[in-house]
Amino acid sequence: MEGGIVVPQSAKQFADRLNKGLDELDVPAVVRERVTILSKMLQIPKQQAWNLLEGYQLPDEQLLQQIANELEVETGWLVGK
Repeated sequence: MEGGIVVPQSAKQFADRLNKGLDELDVPAVVRERVTILSKMLQIPKQQAWNLLEGYQLPDEQLLQQIANELEVETGWLVGK
């Protein structure tokens, strides 16, 4: 895959679960709005929110717990365990 970004499957799975959780909270599906809302919800930069939503980054343990708390889900569900 020349010039492409290799994304770990676990990051993509996390992004899928994160987006499902946001759907449950009726967060708009429009990416720009979703990034802004997630950024404010977690008090993180918009770029980081975008990376999480698109599966380019996994959260650290503290952020993972914060996301789980906000979505009212288990951390294991978010990471596919």
